[in-house]
Amino acid sequence: MDTESGEPVMKKSPSTEPSPGPATKLLDKDQPPKLSGKAWGRVSQFVRGKSDFPLSVFFIVGTEFCERFSYYGMKAILVLYMTNILLQPENTATALYHTFNMLCYFTPIFGAMIADGWLGKYRTILYISMIYMVGNIVMCLTALPPQTTGHPEIAGPMIGLVLIGLGTGGIKPCVSAFGGDQFTPDQEGPLQKFFSVFYFSINAGSLISTFMTPILRHDVQCWGNDCYALAFGVPAVLMFIAVTIFFLGRTVYKIYPSTGNIVWQVVETTAYAINNRCRHKHTDQKKAHWMDWAEDKYDPKLVTDIKDLYHILVMYLPLPIFWTLFDQQGSRWTLQAQHMDGSVGSWTIKPDQMQALNPVLIILFIPFFEVCVYPCLRHFNVPFRPLQRMTVGMLLAAVAFVLAGFIQLKIDSNEISLPGESRALVKVFNAAPCDIDVDSKFYTGPVPYANTTDYIDWAVGPYETTLKSSCEGIEGTTFNTKLEGRKGGNAVDLFVYNKQNTLGVVQVTGQLTKPPKGLSSLSLGWFTDNPSLDTDNLTVVVAHSNRKYNFEIPQYNITEYQEVEPDTYNIFLLGSNITVGQFETEQGGIYRLLLQPTNDPNSQEMTLKYHTEVEPNRVSMFWQIPQYIIITAGEILFSITGLEFSYSQAPASMKSCVQAAWLMTVAIGNLVVIIVAEAKIVDSQALEFFLFAGLMTLIVIIFAIMSYFYVYITPQGYEEHDEHGLLPSGHKDEEEEVPPKTPDGDGAIAMEGSYQGGDIIDPNQ
Repeated sequence: MDTESGEPVMKKSPSTEPSPGPATKLLDKDQPPKLSGKAWGRVSQFVRGKSDFPLSVFFIVGTEFCERFSYYGMKAILVLYMTNILLQPENTATALYHTFNMLCYFTPIFGAMIADGWLGKYRTILYISMIYMVGNIVMCLTALPPQTTGHPEIAGPMIGLVLIGLGTGGIKPCVSAFGGDQFTPDQEGPLQKFFSVFYFSINAGSLISTFMTPILRHDVQCWGNDCYALAFGVPAVLMFIAVTIFFLGRTVYKIYPSTGNIVWQVVETTAYAINNRCRHKHTDQKKAHWMDWAEDKYDPKLVTDIKDLYHILVMYLPLPIFWTLFDQQGSRWTLQAQHMDGSVGSWTIKPDQMQALNPVLIILFIPFFEVCVYPCLRHFNVPFRPLQRMTVGMLLAAVAFVLAGFIQLKIDSNEISLPGESRALVKVFNAAPCDIDVDSKFYTGPVPYANTTDYIDWAVGPYETTLKSSCEGIEGTTFNTKLEGRKGGNAVDLFVYNKQNTLGVVQVTGQLTKPPKGLSSLSLGWFTDNPSLDTDNLTVVVAHSNRKYNFEIPQYNITEYQEVEPDTYNIFLLGSNITVGQFETEQGGIYRLLLQPTNDPNSQEMTLKYHTEVEPNRVSMFWQIPQYIIITAGEILFSITGLEFSYSQAPASMKSCVQAAWLMTVAIGNLVVIIVAEAKIVDSQALEFFLFAGLMTLIVIIFAIMSYFYVYITPQGYEEHDEHGLLPSGHKDEEEEVPPKTPDGDGAIAMEGSYQGGDIIDPNQ
């Protein structure tokens, strides 16, 4: 037992130095193992317990599956929770979503530093997972009333998201490495199989939760609303299970002590080199590379490795924009899906379920690329080196956003254009028993029985309006109506009715914005004078199967809009089995249903007339599939190849720094989305998609030029085993130390600032 931490560690002979773990040895190879079709056979063996893995690995893989289920399940419904429950505008919800995403990818560097320099991997994963679990519980509790009753507070959910961001980011760099530590140096074969199983567990957790949590959210109702408490509660339970599984494996883990953090060493060495160079800028002393100014204090091999690191990191500068586009699948693309039709026969796809396409396609595409695409390119001698693959991946992301832009244009063509603050839309509804004539500045002309005018875009202000009836015995009327502007647009609906043989008017505010979550909006009006209905308030029931909505309507008035599930409904009066009518609502549609007299002024019978205020969603959600396919193919070419390129080019001692820098590009990419969303550079969502596509195309050109001039290298000492992070604290290498070089002012090898790292590889090889 470790006397300081109380954790079990590997027992070693006093005369034997600990050998490097095979996870580190694997990274020393020129290319990491690729996931092919054979990987799914390895997964089957793992599930059936027939693999040759250490027992501890089963606890780690189980932990990872539950954690990924928790993370992606919560994330899938997050942007809809912000817009529908926290009532945040779409731009604000997008900014908050990507702020959370940025936190998740910014904090791994601190998790790595804590694990390597202080707590070790085991305790770091255990302690930070508890913080993670608390964050999930907070998210669940803040989805309970009164949050769901129209009076939300944003502070609680933000605290929960911060805790989750710290948790998932803190353990991200530790779990896979801790799994690799469980294997001995002679288990490289099982280790490669482990990474296939580990990767599968990530995608399996993501796929199941991304598909399942939207169902829990939408198909279960809590307190008259979508059940976000349950949808957040299940990920919280899975995170509790993850912590429990990880803790139960504590007696079988191989745990290496922390040995210091290489990221911090890079920062210290770089700062010293810059400071030393500034101190000598007025002298004649020159160096072949600016990092050489650190060689008088730090190990020359460390300095050389840092040169190799910076040689790679220069290529990272354009990369964040790819993640800017890619991570909008959970924000802008999900919000786009809200305005699309997800009907598939009797089943309806939820907008947040479309994200499940990405893990499905990843699982299908990886073996497809490895078995079909890459071999075909090699067969036809098509050069496709790592940087070229990444360039194509970035270009595919731009193409996906062009498709998203065209789809958005089609969606916008089916929606009403909102007026500015100085104008308003006005519509006249005829609920009288005969035709009427309207005389006003904003409209002059007839409105037939049970019909309406179109929406009329008119300047705000008061207007006198005269109404006349075509029926004998019904007198007309003159009234003043006031059109008011509103930020985000305003609509005024005028309902004309007959009361005691005189035309009357009721003015209400219309709804132009489509309802969220793929629902419909419904409003009912009552404009009859029927003596058999001896009441001032009529309760109308809109029902289908186990779904029922009650509307209490004052006489000669109209209700507020109520969100209903798209379906076919029977409409009847409360307390009566007589069906007044039947009506079908569709996703995104906004409807007015009017109980009004028949086209006979002498009749007391009542009829049901319906009017579509805003057309339902007409663009199928399946039109998003091509953009998901293209951006997932781009992810395969960009992300997996990018890590392959980075690991093959980085010195063994710098691989953790490369991983930290790679995750940092994701964080910066999300920051770009935050800036664009909050700055509101363009008002049109379609133009924003095209803007991102154009920006990505510009970055592709820049990256292609950088790739053309990039010099591939084999880092010095590349074949040596990396023992960093596996040596016990206080260990000193018994080999003879290399004396530090003294500055000699010799700048003849290369100009200052040029690459002076590992061996150069012919880029045409």
